[in-house]
Amino acid sequence: MLNAYVQPVVARYMQGLDAKLAERGIDDGIYVMQSSGGSMTIEQSRVLPINMVESGPVAGVTGAAVTGEAIGRSNLITLDIGGTTAKTSLIKAGQVEVTTDYYIERTPTSSGYPIKVPVVDIVEIGAGGGSIAWLDEAGGLSVGPRSAGAEPGPACYGKGGTEPTVTDANLVVGRIDPDYFLGGQMEVSRELAEQAVARVGDRLGLTVEQAALGIIRLANANMVNAIKLVSVRRGHDPRDFDLVAMGGGGSMHAGALAAELRIPRVIVPRATSVFSAWGMLMTDLRADWVRTKVADAAAIREEELNHLFGELEARAAEYFHGEGLNGNGVVLTRSADMRYQGQEHTVTVHLPAAAGSDRSAVLEAFHAAHEQLYTFRLDTGVEIVNLRLTGLGVLHKPELRKLETTDADASAALKGRRRVHFDSEGAQEASIYQRELLGAAVEVPGPAIIEETGSTTVIAPSQRVVVDDFGNLILTMVNGTAR
Repeated sequence: MLNAYVQPVVARYMQGLDAKLAERGIDDGIYVMQSSGGSMTIEQSRVLPINMVESGPVAGVTGAAVTGEAIGRSNLITLDIGGTTAKTSLIKAGQVEVTTDYYIERTPTSSGYPIKVPVVDIVEIGAGGGSIAWLDEAGGLSVGPRSAGAEPGPACYGKGGTEPTVTDANLVVGRIDPDYFLGGQMEVSRELAEQAVARVGDRLGLTVEQAALGIIRLANANMVNAIKLVSVRRGHDPRDFDLVAMGGGGSMHAGALAAELRIPRVIVPRATSVFSAWGMLMTDLRADWVRTKVADAAAIREEELNHLFGELEARAAEYFHGEGLNGNGVVLTRSADMRYQGQEHTVTVHLPAAAGSDRSAVLEAFHAAHEQLYTFRLDTGVEIVNLRLTGLGVLHKPELRKLETTDADASAALKGRRRVHFDSEGAQEASIYQRELLGAAVEVPGPAIIEETGSTTVIAPSQRVVVDDFGNLILTMVNGTAR
């Protein structure tokens, strides 16, 4: 029903886009991002547009998994901060977490609508650069979910906005350079930002700087809670993961969030503000099939399981053949939704190529996954609910290029110094660096700010950054132990 609801408008849009691209000579290899972390042809997107829900943020998660594989880091938590929201997801052992229990329009007073298609498991909250700081009826400070958006935008934009936002607060405390916003292409006003933040500060009896720090702290607290939802609440210890910061605001807040959660390492990829766009280029053609089969997991015969999966695999072969891919370029993965008898909720467990070849290992994998998610396991019987098949058609991807090794140190990228407030570590003179001028293996000690077009990386006095071979900024605590 939801697919049918959006299909007419999406189909018209995609048909028009396809025609415009063809006019420009682009008529081959056009793919559309899916919410599952894979891509599909533009023709398929007109048939199943529901698979595009959350596809933009999902692309960043896919890109993070590829980046992690390249640098040997397989356990990752992603943090994508844009203008209106902060989004976070978890990657365990190189595998992106995918769910089929995704809801839209869910609110504290509405259950929302379930979309039973594969969606990368993302938690999204209203805490972005444009999120508005406001006081409730009791005088308590809140940040978001209401956003100033792009028009009029934060007060510092000078487009008519008067309410203080997270961007205004970061500008007030010196973390954003008003003369280098969007690489110097956009003029912003520190004075207007201070006026907006003062409206909150005056009512709370705080200075402008104190009010700005309060706004940033509250925004960070909301982001910490979001990260806990995809980690601690799912049975994962954040200290066992690295944090991948992306989006225009990700690298501005990631260092503080990592310190709060004791995450040992922050990875800031190149072109972090448009990292999701790069992530789209790193996807493979993906399609998913599901077959409901309620059965006792211990009793169902191997022959029956393999027969049912065989039917799904035949459909997969037909689909990928139609997309011009043969068996050598297709990878098929089996899984099953399983539950304890008498339960309603299921846990998805990966299955070996021969579905019944190691039944005890599959059952143990279910027990372990259930215990991680819900903190307990039972001795009762286990049943299969759905059989799932995922097909990946391998596509050509751009090569990850390494930086050239030079003898230059961080001084070659030094732009100057300015006063920056680092909250609990106080206001200090910070060194300002241009990211594009930092070579491989260069170390930047805090306090420092690394600027690039579209984003800013904040390095507290207790932190440092090292540039890796691929140009990623690797932020760690000075006295911390990176796992």
